[in-house]
Amino acid sequence: MQLQPNQLIELRIENESVYESYRTRVEDAYDDLLVVGVPIRMGVLVPIRVGTHLEVQFRMHNGIQEGRFTCQAVVEKRFHAKVPLLQLRLLSPWEKIQDRNFLRVPVSIDTLFVLYKEGGGELPPQSGVMLDLSAGGFLLRSDHEFDLDDEVRVSFTLKEDRIMAQATMVRFVPKDSGVDYGFAFLDLPEATRQRIIKFVFQRQITLAELARDNPK
Repeated sequence: MQLQPNQLIELRIENESVYESYRTRVEDAYDDLLVVGVPIRMGVLVPIRVGTHLEVQFRMHNGIQEGRFTCQAVVEKRFHAKVPLLQLRLLSPWEKIQDRNFLRVPVSIDTLFVLYKEGGGELPPQSGVMLDLSAGGFLLRSDHEFDLDDEVRVSFTLKEDRIMAQATMVRFVPKDSGVDYGFAFLDLPEATRQRIIKFVFQRQITLAELARDNPK
């Protein structure tokens, strides 16, 4: 499997038994080498040293092969060019990994999101309606026309619990007039994930009770 320039990838680095994830793009690829942009977080270059071992992941959705793939790599070089780059040597074959499946429940939640612009910066906040929710992601209805791999900062309330998270658009969901957008959470803190799981579980119980009290 050979990655192509401009492919979005995720670099996962273990730090004190906790994985930190950074998104970037492939600039060049040949044989077992990848040249990628140095990731940027909060407008600052992430300091990844030569010799760092990491995991490379990417999602493929080309109609032939679909899913998430991973391999091990090491940082061999760092280039201080106009666009700072890392050269990675792949240490293992690409393997397909199973996405985690979380219980998903229907909701109707007003949602604010900020779309990250290519190359940095943000668009003004916009609104939408969350149509379903799980600890892995959500379905959003919005007047904004998203593209695959668009990244957003999203904010919504579960009862009185305010949730803020990063997410990326992973699928189009057709509807009668247009499409809705499926998002996957990025780097969701485990404490936040547990708060969502608790809400989803309670929501499932509520829906089951309503169905029992109002049989068709």
